[in-house]
Amino acid sequence: MMGEERDPSRDGDFRADLTRRPAPAPGELDYASTVTAPTEWVPYVYTDSELRAQAGRRGLSIASLVFGLLGLLIAVFGVWGAALSLAAVVLSVMARLTERRAGTVWAYGLLTGLAGLVLAVGWVLIVTQVLTIVPG
Repeated sequence: MMGEERDPSRDGDFRADLTRRPAPAPGELDYASTVTAPTEWVPYVYTDSELRAQAGRRGLSIASLVFGLLGLLIAVFGVWGAALSLAAVVLSVMARLTERRAGTVWAYGLLTGLAGLVLAVGWVLIVTQVLTIVPG
């Protein structure tokens, strides 16, 4: 094509129509009918029974919050709240994986559990480091 001259007498022989798609062959579907929306953008709609089932799935989250608060309260006075605080952390991690709609409850359970563990570790450090130095 480079360097060749165009022959004006052959312009009517072949003309590609690039403005329209070709008509489908007999038995084929039209292209526009085969185009669908991407499924990753379609939101999932919960049924009423799924919503009721998920509303009842807050047991682990509530248990983690209760254990976290009890562990934190007991850890203020001594190291004995460590077990309850550890249970709160474990329950909140389990609730995070299973109870999607109870996010705030298990997050507070995790925070109170971690705070109780920090206080319990503080009590252990005070007892082992400070009280052993004091001559008696």
